[in-house]
Amino acid sequence: MKNILTLICLVLATSVFAQDSTSTKSKTPITGYVAYGLSVTNTTDFKTSSYTGVEGGICYGNLSLGAVFGRGSLKGMGSSTDNINQYFYEVKTVASFPMDKISGNIILGYGGYFNTTHQFIEYGVGMVYSVKSFGYGLTYSNWDGVNYLTPSVMYNF
Repeated sequence: MKNILTLICLVLATSVFAQDSTSTKSKTPITGYVAYGLSVTNTTDFKTSSYTGVEGGICYGNLSLGAVFGRGSLKGMGSSTDNINQYFYEVKTVASFPMDKISGNIILGYGGYFNTTHQFIEYGVGMVYSVKSFGYGLTYSNWDGVNYLTPSVMYNF
């Protein structure tokens, strides 16, 4: 299943860039973005069950492809017991559906933890409210088998 989802991500990303460069139609610019999010779930231990991540990537039209780096739990972050096994990477693709200043999003990602064999998928939906170059979002997703709400802020350039 993970291989199929990875293949879907790659096909979506490839289809974005496989455009005819000799077309006389106006070109859609490729833009970049950086984002920060804090994901929380419904438990009594905020630090253990929340994760944070920084994302960067490119956008073409209504599709984006990004890389996320973060930590799978806030507990012990920056302490003497902190190690690379608690940090993750993820490749994520997002399809957006603009509706004036608000966009709906469908999210699909695949990743793993550094220095381990633990891998995971992410899928979900979200909304982003855009003001100039900034976006303020809220996502509901299933990340590594757990449902999360993720408020985020994004800067487009």
